Amino acid sequence: MKNYRPANLSLAQIERLQQLEHEFAELTGQPLVLIAYASQSSRVASASPVQRLSTTE
Repeated sequence: MKNYRPANLSLAQIERLQQLEHEFAELTGQPLVLIAYASQSSRVASASPVQRLSTTE
């Protein structure tokens, strides 16, 4: 994952990811963590793994 760095997210974006974590955890019956990476060559963040966000902590 050399071409990715932790995504620079706003508080609202982090809160939305936490909401999605909760929704997916309810669907799967398992706690999960969504992680956000941004491409080094792009300013657009993608929903993929380094900024650890969890509603289970």
